[in-house]
Amino acid sequence: MPVDHYQEILAVIITVVVLFMALLCVMVLIMFNHQRRKFRYREEKKAMSEAYQKQLLESRLEMQEETFDSISREIHDNVGQLLSLAKVQLNIAGQNTTADKDLLEDIKSNVGQAMTDLRDIAKSLSSERLQWISLVQAVSHELHRIGRNGLMQCNLRTLGEERSLPEQRKTIAFRIVQESLQNILKHAQASEVEVLFDFADIGLRIHIQDNGLGFDIEKAATGGLGLQNIKTRAALMGGHADIKSASGEGTTIILHVPYNEYQTS
Repeated sequence: MPVDHYQEILAVIITVVVLFMALLCVMVLIMFNHQRRKFRYREEKKAMSEAYQKQLLESRLEMQEETFDSISREIHDNVGQLLSLAKVQLNIAGQNTTADKDLLEDIKSNVGQAMTDLRDIAKSLSSERLQWISLVQAVSHELHRIGRNGLMQCNLRTLGEERSLPEQRKTIAFRIVQESLQNILKHAQASEVEVLFDFADIGLRIHIQDNGLGFDIEKAATGGLGLQNIKTRAALMGGHADIKSASGEGTTIILHVPYNEYQTS
C-alpha cells in the first residue's frame, strides 16, 4: 500500500480523534454550564424563599402589632368604659342601705357586655381560630363585633360558591380586611361599610367599601405607609390590591386573592 495512502488514513484518524475530543470538550462545557446554572438557580431560589419568608414574617409581625394597637384602643374605649361605669355603679350601690334591683341589673348588664367584648376581642386575635372557620365566617364575626357599638352599619355579601384558601393565605387576607376595617373606624367617619366576597373562577375578590370622608389617593400614596402595607401584603399572597377613593366619596379596596399558588390574580 502506498505511503501516501497510509498518511491519508492517519490524517483522517487524527482528524476524527481531534473532532471527537473537541466535541467531548464542548459537551463537558455544556454540562458544566448546565450544572452551574442549576446550582445558581437553586441558590437564587433558596435566597428568594428566605427573603420571602423573612418578608412574610416581618409583615405578620407588623400586622400583629397593628392589631394589638387597635385592640388596645378598643379595650380602653369600650371595655374600660363599661367596667369603669360598673365600678361607679357598685360604689353607689354600696352607699345605699337597700338594694336597688334596677341598678344591680344595670351593673350585671355592663359587666356581661364587657365580658362579651373581651371574648370577641380574644377571638379576633387568635390565628389558630382561623384554622377552624372559613374566611367569610371570620370577617362576619369581625363585622358583627364592630357593628355592635352602633356607630357604623356593617354589611356582608357573598357571590358565587365559597372556596377555601390555604391557611397562610387566609390568615393574611383576614388581617388585611381587619386592618382595613380598623382604618375605616379611625379615619373615615363612615356610617356604613360593606364587605363583598366574590368567589369568581379566576380568584377571590374581596371588596371593602365605606361611605366615609375618602381621601386623595396621590397624596396618601406619598405620605403614608398604610396603603403600601396593604399592597405589599396582598403581593405576599400572590395577589394585589386596588384602592379607589376621592375626598367626600368614600373608599373602596378590592383585594385580589388567588385560590392557590399556581394561579395569578
